[in-house]
Parts: sequence; C-alpha cells; structure tokens
Amino acid sequence: AGRAIEQFHFAFCEVAATELPLHDFALKGGGNLRMFLRSRRRSRDLDLDFLGKDFNRFADRVDRVFASRALGELLRIRDIRLVEPHRTKDTATVKRWKLALAAPAMEDAPSKIEFSGRGIEHEPALERVDADLARRLRARPVMINHYPPRPAIEQKVTTLAARSETQPRDVFDLDHLFREYPDDLAQTTLDSSVVRQAVARARELKYDDYQRLVVEYLEEEFVPMYGSEEAWNDMRLRVTQQLEARGGGTR
Repeated sequence: AGRAIEQFHFAFCEVAATELPLHDFALKGGGNLRMFLRSRRRSRDLDLDFLGKDFNRFADRVDRVFASRALGELLRIRDIRLVEPHRTKDTATVKRWKLALAAPAMEDAPSKIEFSGRGIEHEPALERVDADLARRLRARPVMINHYPPRPAIEQKVTTLAARSETQPRDVFDLDHLFREYPDDLAQTTLDSSVVRQAVARARELKYDDYQRLVVEYLEEEFVPMYGSEEAWNDMRLRVTQQLEARGGGTR
C-alpha cells in the first residue's frame, strides 16, 4: 500500500506540474521530506501550501487534475486505479481531497491531498524532485516548489507541538532532518514555548503507535534498521535531546 500511494503521489505531481501554475503551490510535510530531502519514510498523504490569490479557481483546476486522462494513464501503467477522489473540506483556508487506490492483491489504500491557504512564513524553493527516487518509481523528476531543510525543520517542530493527536511520524521526520541537515538545524529559530511543547509531545508517544503508523510506510530495506522498539527509543531520545539543546531559540 505504501508503495502504491507513493507512485500515486509522484503521478499527481507530474500532472500538477503541467496543469497547475507552479508559483501557486508548494509541497511541505512528509511528502517534501520524501521527494526532496531523502527520507526513508513514505508519506500516506500529500500536504501543500497554496500560494496564489484565487483559491476556489485553483481548487477547480485540482479537480481537473484528478479527472485527467494523463493521471489515469500514469496510474494504469503501474496497475493502480484511483477510487472516488472527492473534496471533503472546502473552506477559505483549506481544500482537501480524499481518495483510495486500488491494485491487485492489495486492499484499497486511503490517501488525501490537502492544500492550505493560511499564508506562509518561509519562501519555498523551485527545485527538481529526487531524481533517483523518481527513476525507481518510473516517474519524471519534475520541478515543483517545496521547503528546504531549515524551514522544513521549523515547520515540523511546530507541527509536533501543535497537533491535537500527536503522530510518531513527526519524531521520525525530525530525527531524519536533525541527522541529515545539522547545519540547517543550527540556523533554525524556534520559540521556546513551542520547543517545550514539542518535547512534551514526543515523550508521550509509544512504540505501538510508531509500529502501527510509521513502520508500515518505511522503505522495506530500512525496516530492520528503523522498525524495532530499540530504534524507536533511540530516535525519540535523540530528538528530545536535540530540541532541549536548542534552548528555546531566540524568537
């Protein structure tokens, strides 16, 4: 299921890069980490920021992406079928589409695409998705806007602190970012209260939730490395220590 969802995400971005104005959206969250920042975790959903001026018109164009022959063909050659994509949230600040993916010998896999129009704090960068990952998925390495490591770290810490239901993927993602991009971590500006809240939320998380919600979406080759309880405990400890060492930042 994780592989099928990822193939859909790349196919969606291939079509979106052609059918949607590139300056109107930017990829963030787990999808950004996977497609641009070398994460070993596949994202179940795609989260993006809307950067344009007419959110309703943009949403209508996203509808056309879902209905396009191009998207259908990209999925068909991978033996994947898109099931009932539909808007489930349509407000002035959020547009959300839910869907499922069907493939042989697989239960229908749910996913969603969400655009947020709440404004942005960081400027995105227009870059090409990970060419090696795209090649492995038989996808084109298209250029789309995304957030580089430093803003990705700040966004992820804020997300961990603010979630009503804490997700163990936030800890996995931060551990990856802290290890892969230490220089960017050193340049982050994090509010002290947000850091304290993020540390508290990370400490609440349990291995059972990590195994259920994250391990299933790891690249298969990395499950032995990242899937054990010992690996999870080490990961959570590293993240909380790094956050505490930031001393609350200066903002």
